[in-house]
Amino acid sequence: MPVYSHSRLSSFEKCPLQYRYRYIDRIKRDTQGIEAFMGNRVHEVLEKLYGDLGKTKHNSVDELLAFYRSAWDANYSDKVKIVKTEYTADYYRQVGERCIVNYYQRHDPFEDGVTVGLEERVQMALDEGGRYLIQGYIDRLARAGPEVYEIHDYKTSSSLPSAADLRKDRQLTLYRMAVAKKFPGAKEIRLIWHYLAFDQVLVSDRTPGEIEGHRRKTIELIDTVEAAKEYPPHESALCRWCEYRNICPVQKHLVKAEAPPRNESPKGEGAVVAPFKAEQLDLFS
Repeated sequence: MPVYSHSRLSSFEKCPLQYRYRYIDRIKRDTQGIEAFMGNRVHEVLEKLYGDLGKTKHNSVDELLAFYRSAWDANYSDKVKIVKTEYTADYYRQVGERCIVNYYQRHDPFEDGVTVGLEERVQMALDEGGRYLIQGYIDRLARAGPEVYEIHDYKTSSSLPSAADLRKDRQLTLYRMAVAKKFPGAKEIRLIWHYLAFDQVLVSDRTPGEIEGHRRKTIELIDTVEAAKEYPPHESALCRWCEYRNICPVQKHLVKAEAPPRNESPKGEGAVVAPFKAEQLDLFS
């Protein structure tokens, strides 16, 4: 049985056919949605921020923005796909800049704990026999106090989850389980989501019952994936971002009918990203 991840399981949940193309047929695609491209660049900046802090270098926000712009220019190409053609690449670049500035202004001088790992790879078994293996990468793992750990996850998405949706989040719940196994003496493990575009920090944890529920549901989902013999397409709004649209039996005719993405937008190169309200939400309850 392969080692599963949250993203791999999510692919099956969203569209079994996409899962088949990506993980069974292993059809490679070199295109990427601009939202994911922007998110990767922002993650690189925050990894640099904390990596350099560990070497006693405190970057200024201007230095981080310069690093971001350089990485954007070095990696951007016509393989980056803009689905929402009313926006330009420059608009998304500015959204990324706003994410970086928001985070910097909120957390400077970055004394909220000791960084234990950046892009920290974790792997664990969901069962005692070690058959159901899960792996993932934690954006930032920090020690906030004696035997108190924080799992930080950076989001550049354009929407916020509800408190109920956050409690259902499987990804950080699995990471929490892995951290608990790695640090058995941990007294507290906090789950922290940074919704950067909105300058909001969402904090939560899981009860033992919730953790067990996630463990069992994940095992059940893996069993479903392993038993699958057919992989039907599942149409949704997310199809527009799928890298396999041109070979999907229910989407390929739409690809041919669509006009190619425009490189310009009525917003122009000077598009201004609207400010977001700064707020911190505590979702322990």
